[in-house]
Amino acid sequence: MPLFRRKTALRQRAAEFDARYWQSAIEVTSTNWEGRKAAAQRATDPTKRLSAVRGEWHMGLRYLAAQYSAGVGLDVIGDVAESVADAYCTWVDLASSDQKPSPSLGDGNEYYISVLRLLGITMGCGRTTHARTVLETVVRQGADPLFSALASATGLQHSWDQNKHSTPRFARPLLTALEQPVEASHAIETYLADWPSRMKPMDWMGSLEAVAPGDSYGAGFVGYWALELPAIAKATDMHLVEMKSPFLPLDLL
Repeated sequence: MPLFRRKTALRQRAAEFDARYWQSAIEVTSTNWEGRKAAAQRATDPTKRLSAVRGEWHMGLRYLAAQYSAGVGLDVIGDVAESVADAYCTWVDLASSDQKPSPSLGDGNEYYISVLRLLGITMGCGRTTHARTVLETVVRQGADPLFSALASATGLQHSWDQNKHSTPRFARPLLTALEQPVEASHAIETYLADWPSRMKPMDWMGSLEAVAPGDSYGAGFVGYWALELPAIAKATDMHLVEMKSPFLPLDLL
Protein backbone atom coordinates (compact mmCIF):
# COMPACT_ATOMS: atom_id res chain seq x y z
CA MET A 1 0.00 0.00 0.00
CA PRO A 2 1.56 3.33 -1.03
CA LEU A 3 1.50 5.12 2.30
CA PHE A 4 1.58 8.88 2.80
CA ARG A 5 -0.01 10.72 -0.10
CA ARG A 6 1.72 13.82 -1.43
CA LYS A 7 3.85 15.12 1.42
CA THR A 8 4.00 18.51 -0.25
CA ALA A 9 0.22 18.69 -0.23
CA LEU A 10 0.11 18.89 3.56
CA ARG A 11 1.30 21.79 5.61
CA GLN A 12 4.98 21.59 6.53
CA ARG A 13 4.12 20.54 10.07
CA ALA A 14 2.13 17.56 8.81
CA ALA A 15 5.00 16.41 6.59
CA GLU A 16 6.88 15.36 9.73
CA PHE A 17 4.62 12.31 10.08
CA ASP A 18 5.87 9.11 8.50
CA ALA A 19 4.32 5.93 7.13
CA ARG A 20 4.16 4.41 10.62
CA TYR A 21 1.85 7.19 11.76
CA TRP A 22 -0.48 6.75 8.81
CA GLN A 23 -0.55 2.98 9.19
CA SER A 24 -1.55 3.50 12.81
CA ALA A 25 -4.21 6.02 11.77
CA ILE A 26 -5.73 3.55 9.32
CA GLU A 27 -5.71 0.69 11.83
CA VAL A 28 -7.36 2.74 14.57
CA THR A 29 -9.98 4.44 12.43
CA SER A 30 -10.78 1.19 10.61
CA THR A 31 -11.24 -0.67 13.90
CA ASN A 32 -13.42 2.11 15.28
CA TRP A 33 -15.52 2.20 12.11
CA GLU A 34 -16.03 -1.56 12.08
CA GLY A 35 -17.03 -1.33 15.75
CA ARG A 36 -19.65 1.31 14.96
CA LYS A 37 -20.97 -0.84 12.10
CA ALA A 38 -21.29 -3.86 14.39
CA ALA A 39 -23.05 -1.76 17.04
CA ALA A 40 -25.53 -0.52 14.43
CA GLN A 41 -26.27 -4.07 13.34
CA ARG A 42 -26.81 -5.25 16.92
CA ALA A 43 -29.00 -2.38 18.06
CA THR A 44 -32.71 -3.13 18.28
CA ASP A 45 -33.92 -0.20 20.35
CA PRO A 46 -34.82 2.60 17.86
CA THR A 47 -33.02 5.33 19.81
CA LYS A 48 -29.86 3.26 20.23
CA ARG A 49 -29.91 2.21 16.59
CA LEU A 50 -30.25 5.82 15.47
CA SER A 51 -27.25 6.78 17.59
CA ALA A 52 -25.23 3.79 16.40
CA VAL A 53 -25.84 4.48 12.70
CA ARG A 54 -24.90 8.13 13.19
CA GLY A 55 -21.66 6.97 14.78
CA GLU A 56 -21.07 4.62 11.86
CA TRP A 57 -21.16 7.26 9.15
CA HIS A 58 -19.32 9.88 11.20
CA MET A 59 -16.49 7.47 12.02
CA GLY A 60 -16.55 6.34 8.41
CA LEU A 61 -15.75 9.89 7.31
CA ARG A 62 -12.73 9.94 9.62
CA TYR A 63 -11.57 6.58 8.25
CA LEU A 64 -11.95 7.85 4.67
CA ALA A 65 -9.78 10.88 5.42
CA ALA A 66 -7.11 8.67 6.99
CA GLN A 67 -7.17 6.38 3.96
CA TYR A 68 -6.73 9.31 1.60
CA SER A 69 -3.86 10.78 3.63
CA ALA A 70 -2.13 7.40 3.72
CA GLY A 71 -2.25 6.99 -0.04
CA VAL A 72 -4.76 4.15 -0.23
CA GLY A 73 -6.01 3.57 -3.77
CA LEU A 74 -9.18 5.34 -4.84
CA ASP A 75 -10.92 2.05 -5.67
CA VAL A 76 -10.52 0.93 -2.05
CA ILE A 77 -11.55 4.35 -0.72
CA GLY A 78 -14.55 4.30 -3.04
CA ASP A 79 -15.74 0.97 -1.61
CA VAL A 80 -15.65 2.40 1.90
CA ALA A 81 -17.32 5.61 0.70
CA GLU A 82 -20.25 3.59 -0.65
CA SER A 83 -20.73 1.92 2.72
CA VAL A 84 -20.51 5.25 4.56
CA ALA A 85 -23.00 6.81 2.13
CA ASP A 86 -25.40 3.92 2.76
CA ALA A 87 -25.08 4.46 6.51
CA TYR A 88 -25.75 8.18 6.14
CA CYS A 89 -28.91 7.59 4.11
CA THR A 90 -30.09 4.95 6.59
CA TRP A 91 -29.53 7.39 9.44
CA VAL A 92 -31.62 10.08 7.76
CA ASP A 93 -34.39 7.55 7.10
CA LEU A 94 -34.36 6.47 10.74
CA ALA A 95 -34.36 10.05 11.95
CA SER A 96 -37.34 11.05 9.82
CA SER A 97 -40.81 10.72 11.25
CA ASP A 98 -44.36 11.88 10.46
CA GLN A 99 -43.31 13.04 6.99
CA LYS A 100 -41.24 15.80 8.57
CA PRO A 101 -37.58 15.42 7.53
CA SER A 102 -35.05 15.38 10.31
CA PRO A 103 -32.17 16.17 10.48
CA SER A 104 -31.90 19.39 8.53
CA LEU A 105 -29.13 21.31 6.78
CA GLY A 106 -30.03 24.09 9.18
CA ASP A 107 -28.83 22.00 12.13
CA GLY A 108 -25.39 23.57 12.07
CA ASN A 109 -22.14 23.82 10.14
CA GLU A 110 -20.72 20.56 11.50
CA TYR A 111 -23.53 18.55 9.92
CA TYR A 112 -23.47 20.60 6.72
CA ILE A 113 -19.70 20.17 6.29
CA SER A 114 -19.86 16.44 7.00
CA VAL A 115 -22.51 15.81 4.35
CA LEU A 116 -20.71 17.97 1.80
CA ARG A 117 -17.43 16.11 2.42
CA LEU A 118 -19.16 12.75 2.06
CA LEU A 119 -20.61 13.90 -1.25
CA GLY A 120 -17.19 15.15 -2.37
CA ILE A 121 -15.48 11.84 -1.61
CA THR A 122 -18.12 9.73 -3.35
CA MET A 123 -18.03 11.95 -6.43
CA GLY A 124 -14.24 12.15 -6.39
CA CYS A 125 -14.02 8.35 -6.36
CA GLY A 126 -16.43 8.10 -9.27
CA ARG A 127 -19.22 6.48 -7.25
CA THR A 128 -21.91 8.45 -9.01
CA THR A 129 -24.83 6.25 -7.99
CA HIS A 130 -24.10 6.67 -4.31
CA ALA A 131 -23.34 10.37 -4.76
CA ARG A 132 -26.75 10.80 -6.36
CA THR A 133 -28.38 8.90 -3.49
CA VAL A 134 -26.71 11.19 -0.97
CA LEU A 135 -27.95 14.22 -2.92
CA GLU A 136 -31.47 12.79 -3.09
CA THR A 137 -31.39 12.29 0.68
CA VAL A 138 -30.28 15.87 1.25
CA VAL A 139 -32.94 17.21 -1.11
CA ARG A 140 -35.63 15.36 0.84
CA GLN A 141 -34.52 17.26 3.95
CA GLY A 142 -34.81 20.56 2.11
CA ALA A 143 -31.85 21.75 0.07
CA ASP A 144 -30.18 25.12 0.47
CA PRO A 145 -29.00 27.01 -2.66
CA LEU A 146 -25.64 25.17 -2.74
CA PHE A 147 -27.05 21.66 -2.55
CA SER A 148 -29.85 22.71 -4.90
CA ALA A 149 -27.25 23.85 -7.45
CA LEU A 150 -25.38 20.56 -7.06
CA ALA A 151 -28.59 18.60 -7.54
CA SER A 152 -29.44 20.58 -10.67
CA ALA A 153 -25.93 20.13 -12.07
CA THR A 154 -26.26 16.36 -11.74
CA GLY A 155 -29.70 16.30 -13.36
CA LEU A 156 -31.62 15.60 -10.17
CA GLN A 157 -35.18 16.88 -10.39
CA HIS A 158 -36.23 18.61 -7.19
CA SER A 159 -38.17 21.50 -5.77
CA TRP A 160 -36.47 24.19 -3.72
CA ASP A 161 -38.06 26.45 -1.16
CA GLN A 162 -35.86 29.55 -1.23
CA ASN A 163 -37.26 30.60 2.14
CA LYS A 164 -36.30 27.39 3.93
CA HIS A 165 -32.49 27.29 4.18
CA SER A 166 -29.72 29.69 3.28
CA THR A 167 -26.20 28.55 2.45
CA PRO A 168 -23.89 28.96 5.47
CA ARG A 169 -21.45 31.83 5.23
CA PHE A 170 -18.40 29.55 5.18
CA ALA A 171 -19.65 27.81 1.99
CA ARG A 172 -20.80 30.82 0.00
CA PRO A 173 -17.67 30.98 -2.19
CA LEU A 174 -18.56 27.44 -3.31
CA LEU A 175 -22.05 28.62 -4.24
CA THR A 176 -20.49 31.47 -6.21
CA ALA A 177 -18.33 28.96 -8.09
CA LEU A 178 -21.44 27.01 -9.08
CA GLU A 179 -23.64 29.96 -10.00
CA GLN A 180 -21.04 32.23 -11.62
CA PRO A 181 -18.61 30.13 -13.70
CA VAL A 182 -16.49 33.14 -14.72
CA GLU A 183 -15.80 33.80 -11.04
CA ALA A 184 -15.24 30.13 -10.14
CA SER A 185 -11.45 30.13 -9.89
CA HIS A 186 -11.35 33.26 -7.77
CA ALA A 187 -14.15 31.94 -5.55
CA ILE A 188 -12.33 28.64 -4.92
CA GLU A 189 -9.06 30.47 -4.20
CA THR A 190 -10.93 32.63 -1.68
CA TYR A 191 -12.43 29.52 -0.11
CA LEU A 192 -9.06 27.76 0.21
CA ALA A 193 -7.18 30.83 1.46
CA ASP A 194 -8.73 30.50 4.92
CA TRP A 195 -9.98 26.93 4.73
CA PRO A 196 -8.85 26.02 8.29
CA SER A 197 -10.99 28.83 9.69
CA ARG A 198 -13.96 27.58 7.69
CA MET A 199 -13.50 24.12 9.22
CA LYS A 200 -13.47 25.29 12.86
CA PRO A 201 -16.78 23.53 13.67
CA MET A 202 -15.14 20.15 13.01
CA ASP A 203 -13.65 18.30 15.96
CA TRP A 204 -10.59 17.26 13.94
CA MET A 205 -9.55 20.81 13.10
CA GLY A 206 -6.62 21.64 15.36
CA SER A 207 -5.68 17.99 15.82
CA LEU A 208 -2.42 18.48 13.90
CA GLU A 209 -1.04 20.71 16.62
CA ALA A 210 -1.77 18.03 19.24
CA VAL A 211 0.50 15.41 17.64
CA ALA A 212 4.27 15.32 17.98
CA PRO A 213 6.61 13.78 15.38
CA GLY A 214 7.13 10.12 16.23
CA ASP A 215 3.67 9.72 17.79
CA SER A 216 1.27 7.04 16.71
CA TYR A 217 -2.27 8.01 15.82
CA GLY A 218 -4.20 9.14 18.85
CA ALA A 219 -5.04 12.82 18.72
CA GLY A 220 -7.33 12.49 15.74
CA PHE A 221 -5.22 14.00 12.96
CA VAL A 222 -6.31 12.36 9.70
CA GLY A 223 -5.02 15.00 7.31
CA TYR A 224 -6.25 18.44 6.34
CA TRP A 225 -7.98 18.10 2.98
CA ALA A 226 -10.81 20.07 1.40
CA LEU A 227 -12.62 16.83 0.58
CA GLU A 228 -15.77 18.74 -0.24
CA LEU A 229 -14.25 20.35 -3.35
CA PRO A 230 -14.54 17.31 -5.67
CA ALA A 231 -18.33 17.72 -5.45
CA ILE A 232 -18.03 21.25 -6.84
CA ALA A 233 -15.41 20.35 -9.46
CA LYS A 234 -17.25 17.27 -10.75
CA ALA A 235 -20.61 19.03 -10.91
CA THR A 236 -19.24 21.83 -13.09
CA ASP A 237 -16.31 20.21 -14.94
CA MET A 238 -14.11 22.72 -13.16
CA HIS A 239 -10.36 22.05 -13.46
CA LEU A 240 -8.61 22.73 -10.17
CA VAL A 241 -5.48 20.61 -10.51
CA GLU A 242 -3.33 23.61 -11.42
CA MET A 243 -4.51 25.59 -8.40
CA LYS A 244 -1.96 25.94 -5.61
CA SER A 245 -3.13 25.02 -2.11
CA PRO A 246 -1.88 22.60 0.55
CA PHE A 247 -5.50 21.52 1.13
CA LEU A 248 -6.45 20.39 -2.39
CA PRO A 249 -7.14 16.62 -2.65
CA LEU A 250 -5.65 16.47 -6.14
CA ASP A 251 -6.23 12.75 -6.73
CA LEU A 252 -10.00 13.23 -6.29
CA LEU A 253 -10.38 16.18 -8.65
